Amino acid sequence: MLHKRLRLIAVPVAALALPLTVAAGFPAHAAGAAPSGKAAATTAPCLADATTLLGDLDGDGHRDKISNPGLTGTKMTIQWGTANGSFGPKQAVSALLGAKKGEVATAAVADFQRDGKLDMVVNLVTPADGDDPSTARVADYRPGPLKRTNLSSAKSRHLDIGDHGEAQQLRIANYGGDAYPDLAIRNNAGDGTLDRDVRLTNPRSGPGNYDYDLQVKYGEFGTTSEPPAMPVDGWKHFYKPCS
Repeated sequence: MLHKRLRLIAVPVAALALPLTVAAGFPAHAAGAAPSGKAAATTAPCLADATTLLGDLDGDGHRDKISNPGLTGTKMTIQWGTANGSFGPKQAVSALLGAKKGEVATAAVADFQRDGKLDMVVNLVTPADGDDPSTARVADYRPGPLKRTNLSSAKSRHLDIGDHGEAQQLRIANYGGDAYPDLAIRNNAGDGTLDRDVRLTNPRSGPGNYDYDLQVKYGEFGTTSEPPAMPVDGWKHFYKPCS
């Protein structure tokens, strides 16, 4: 009888040991462990200098280099990052966007929705040769990640920056006083008029459409001889220097 009692006790002990052994064989993430956050920290946007932003544009987990001479958005270049921390050759945003002969490409880059992915606003237009402004051929908000080949986005949508005049510059700005980057547009409204148009960011959807009240509050009107002031420290409001 004693022998049988010992066998009855041994069976449940072995059964209890089995799930413990199986659970120990799973990878840590399958057992419910939270990500360390190290990858997010290494790709977080930061400023290499006043006109150069480092951050992940294509979603590969490596920082890319976005250079924006003069902060106007008209001469922007991208150098794609590599696994060893180096950067590839400069590529003009105008070429990546497929700008046609005579067109001017303008772009602005920021993490507009603060989801950890850099986004881009793009505008392609042939400058007007008269008093009336030209209409943009392309005017998009392109949430990241973007394709390296043509800067396209799976969630791209039309943005009305090309519908209310001819966008000449795109700049990052801080109008709402919150954590979300906004957009400033130097806009040729026609007949020698230059405006500073604004698009404030909606946290859920990115830069919004034209709003008259916001334009009155944050915009500015000027002329070709006295153009409106444009922000020069937009990136600095949202990104710290790279360590």
